[in-house]
Amino acid sequence: MAGLTKLIGVAVAGLMLVPCLAVPAAAVDAGDVLTKGTWAAGLQLGGGVQNNVEGHRTISGVSFVNLEPRVGYFPFEQFGKGWIRGALETGLEGWFQYYLSPEPATAEGLKIALRYHILGLGPLVPYIEATAGGAGTSLKVKEINSSFTFVLEAGGGLSYFMTPGLAVSAGYRFQHISNGNTSDPNRGFNSDSGVVGLTYYFK
Repeated sequence: MAGLTKLIGVAVAGLMLVPCLAVPAAAVDAGDVLTKGTWAAGLQLGGGVQNNVEGHRTISGVSFVNLEPRVGYFPFEQFGKGWIRGALETGLEGWFQYYLSPEPATAEGLKIALRYHILGLGPLVPYIEATAGGAGTSLKVKEINSSFTFVLEAGGGLSYFMTPGLAVSAGYRFQHISNGNTSDPNRGFNSDSGVVGLTYYFK
């Protein structure tokens, strides 16, 4: 646990220092960067807590941190005009989730990801996204008790291009965990989570 906390602390500090090393982004137009054929490679850090949107009488109080390397590709021309002009990114995310409570546990797997970037604001790029995947897990709570889990996420956020090839981002994700009725119990649980990231874009 101490090693993981130290790793996350170093990574967060690194992400915070990047803006100090970057050139001013006033001249960056993300629409010129997120074009067909562009690749993306990045790293995201996040964390979250279980919510109770379904109104269960009791919940396990799950909380977690996660680490998610990501790779993406823009296979299409940009869509739309004006403020709704955007670019669709398809990709994969590694998913390494460490559960802090109710007891230490992990999940390790892979997700497919779709992210729609809304262009037209220069270096500022709002986005919406969805991910889906599976993982092995050691989490044992009343909502799910199995060695395999599915993960579904939906959310949105904001990227800021510090240079034509480098952007920082922060966003919100609604996360759902279950085992798809492959074993019992499978009530599943939902969480509110946040994510920060650093992404390099290139041809």
